[in-house]
Amino acid sequence: MVIVSCLFLAPLSILAQGQPRVEIAPFVGYRFGGSVGDTSSAARYGIDGARSEGVTISVPVYSRRAVELLFSRQDTGVDVAGFPGTTRYDLIIEHWMVGSVGEFPGERGHVRPFVAGYLGLTKIRSGNSSTPSNSYASAALGGGVKLDLATHVCVRFDARAYAIFARGGAGAICGPGGCAAAFTGSAMFQGEVAASLVLKL
Repeated sequence: MVIVSCLFLAPLSILAQGQPRVEIAPFVGYRFGGSVGDTSSAARYGIDGARSEGVTISVPVYSRRAVELLFSRQDTGVDVAGFPGTTRYDLIIEHWMVGSVGEFPGERGHVRPFVAGYLGLTKIRSGNSSTPSNSYASAALGGGVKLDLATHVCVRFDARAYAIFARGGAGAICGPGGCAAAFTGSAMFQGEVAASLVLKL
C-alpha cells in the first residue's frame, strides 16, 4: 500500500512543482534485423528492414526517472526460397513493453540524454489477417536524447535493441498459400532507430 501511494503521489508532487507530468511521443523509425527458420529444413531467412511506427508514454515517478510504456509496429516480410521460385510472406511484428527511463544526472538545459530498459511481449503474425499471432517474451535496451523546443514540446531521438525469446521454435509464418516457415532458435534480435515529437502535459 505504501509503494502504491508513493507511485501515485510522486507524479503529483512533480506536477505541483510546475514540471511536465506525462510525455506522449508518437514516433516513426526504421527497424532491422531478425531471421526465421524453415520448418522443413535448417535454412534461415532474414527479415527485411522496414519502417516502424508507434508511441511511448512516460510518467515521472522520481526526479529524472519515469515509467514508460512502449508500442512499436513494423510491417515487413521475408523471402523464402522454394520450388519453382521464391515466395514472399508478409509479417507484422509488434512490441508491447513497459520499462524505466532515466535522464543523466547533472544534465540541465534544453538537451536531455537518457537511457531506457524494457520488458514485455512481442507479437509476430502473418500479413494475412485470418492467421493468429504468436506471442514471445522480449526485452529491450535503448538510449537517446530529448531536445526541448518549448515548455510543452520537444523532439526525441531513440536507438533501441530488442531481444525476442522463442519457445521451442513455435510461431509459424503463414500466407495465403499456407504456412512455410517458423521463428526458431533461442532468441531473435532487432535494432531500431526512431524520431518523435513529444507532447509534455
